Amino acid sequence: MTDATAEIVLLAGRLVRQLRRDAQVPVGYRVLAVLDDLGTAGISQLALADGVSQPTMSAQVAALVQAGHVARMPHPTDARAQVLTLTDSGREYLHEQRDRLAGSVRGRLSSHSDADVATAIAVLTSLTEKGNA
Repeated sequence: MTDATAEIVLLAGRLVRQLRRDAQVPVGYRVLAVLDDLGTAGISQLALADGVSQPTMSAQVAALVQAGHVARMPHPTDARAQVLTLTDSGREYLHEQRDRLAGSVRGRLSSHSDADVATAIAVLTSLTEKGNA
């Protein structure tokens, strides 16, 4: 099974890179997607969830705040901290980017049967469920 799991990692990474290239996914997409998964988060939590440093995340968030996709709010219990959340504009932008990615995937799946697609969805769902992530 070790060889199969290594191949899954390799192929999943390759697919993500190809989709990002083909759909020309903007830099802030990943941050918006992570924030959408978390609901609200501070910079530290968002950086940890995305696997980047706090300074890197701060720069990305600043650009997304300036674009109107992310809002900063005071932390409810810590006056020194802020909480980040998606704005309506950010949700719409994220939805548009996901639609572009879906279009790329749709083209790649056109030669596969509905049963193959259903199996792929089931496997990917089990691999990415919150308990496994």
